[in-house]
Amino acid sequence: MRMKPNISELQKLVDDKFGGNKSYFANAIGVNRGQVSKVLKDGTCAGSLFFGGLIVYCERENLDFKRFIHYLDDVKIINNKEPLVSTVTDCI
Repeated sequence: MRMKPNISELQKLVDDKFGGNKSYFANAIGVNRGQVSKVLKDGTCAGSLFFGGLIVYCERENLDFKRFIHYLDDVKIINNKEPLVSTVTDCI
């Protein structure tokens, strides 16, 4: 299942919990600030490390991670296997 960041909810999280400081948020989820900036700008660069760190942070802070992630159902299944979906590679 593909995931896409809910940019508006993520921005609210950064503003409310981190005073708008993207660096603090990046440290909290274990990614670099540049990646957070790209995600908040247009949703690019949100890969497994970003989503994994976000989920761990949400569990630790008793937040519903589903609020920050859209699940996309448009992945086609071929021969009973889900195809791998690559993410943007110029995220750092």
